[in-house]
Amino acid sequence: MRLARSSTVRSLLILLLFSFITAGAEVLTLDQCIDTALKNNYGVIAARNTYDASRGQVFTAWGDILPTVSISAGANRNWPAYFDVYNNRFRTDSYAGSLNFSQSYGGLGLYHYANINRRYHERGSAFYGLSSARSGLVLQVKEGYYNLLKAKMLVDVAADAVKRGEERLRVAQSRYDLGSASMSDVLKARVQFGNDKLDFLTQTNAFKTAQAYLAFVMGSDVNTEIEVEESLSKKEANISFDQALREALAQNPDYRKARFELYTARDLRLISYSNFLPNLSLSLTHRTNVSELGELTGFSERDASYGAFASLSFNIFNGFNDYAALRAAKKNVQTSGENLENTQNSVALEVRQSFLDLQLAEEAIKLSDESVGSAQEDLNLVREKYNLGAATILEVLDAEVSLKQAQTIQVQALFNYNLAVAKLEKAMGR
Repeated sequence: MRLARSSTVRSLLILLLFSFITAGAEVLTLDQCIDTALKNNYGVIAARNTYDASRGQVFTAWGDILPTVSISAGANRNWPAYFDVYNNRFRTDSYAGSLNFSQSYGGLGLYHYANINRRYHERGSAFYGLSSARSGLVLQVKEGYYNLLKAKMLVDVAADAVKRGEERLRVAQSRYDLGSASMSDVLKARVQFGNDKLDFLTQTNAFKTAQAYLAFVMGSDVNTEIEVEESLSKKEANISFDQALREALAQNPDYRKARFELYTARDLRLISYSNFLPNLSLSLTHRTNVSELGELTGFSERDASYGAFASLSFNIFNGFNDYAALRAAKKNVQTSGENLENTQNSVALEVRQSFLDLQLAEEAIKLSDESVGSAQEDLNLVREKYNLGAATILEVLDAEVSLKQAQTIQVQALFNYNLAVAKLEKAMGR
């Protein structure tokens, strides 16, 4: 009896360990975990900064087509004085000013046209780069969240096994004391109880590791104890493979990003073509020379001169460099096209793999539910036989191990199913 009491104390201490782990832990939903991760994750922050910078480059491209404006003004004092014929008097001071508008358009303007398109397409690529970083992080959070739920459920399974092992050992010890069981039954029950306690500690460590991983993905302190609110339930995904594939090719951020990268490569090729065209330079100038400061802005024709200039220039000595740049731009277009096709194939593979994993996990859940029910029924039957003396302690142990294995497989099947749904949603760009 002393052995039974000491075993009870040890098991209670072990079971209290898990309650100490989760005591005071912050309770979070999946959406809260995702929101926290999106705010703290370095990769998402970097992608967001890249996108914001690309938006500024669009304004820069538009600004390149605007003319340069220059204004100048000056004053002169002359000795001897000069005679101002318009005002019929001698003066020593004169004032001059000029206003100039000028602009140069590379490749007869083709460069600026292609460059504006390029900046828009780079902005689109950066936007879907941000979307890709976000969707990848969301998948990581979901995986960490579901893994923490799985670890928590497996701890519960292991805790139930410890309770059953404690009761089994107590019954075996009582029957041995009454002379209706052998010492072998007691030793086997004791060994199994020890294995159950060891497994409980293993699952508890796995739970703490899952907590640390989820905190890491969220960008929080890995020593933060996180408790998840929801239970690991089956999340329905009612969609056909064809529907999933169409949605993926329409919304998957990696595929959309690859398309914008192809557009950008084509814009750079057009810019390379513009290098073979002349540059057009335009200039419009107004100059004024007056004797009174107040007349400087009068734009009177008697004191002003106007000029308009246009020129075409060829950079004939840069031909080989332009040819090399064009050749490189053409190859870049080919590479981007191949990357788009490869990304499309990769997305299709991702959808197919997730869809197949989803189907497999769904069947596994059905089978695991039946296995748990069957194992529970077998255990109840063996326990009744053992209480009547028609079964051995070994049969009871085998039945309990079978139930524990069935429960573990059931939890793993639920985890695999929810993870497959999360991967399918990522592939579809949701």
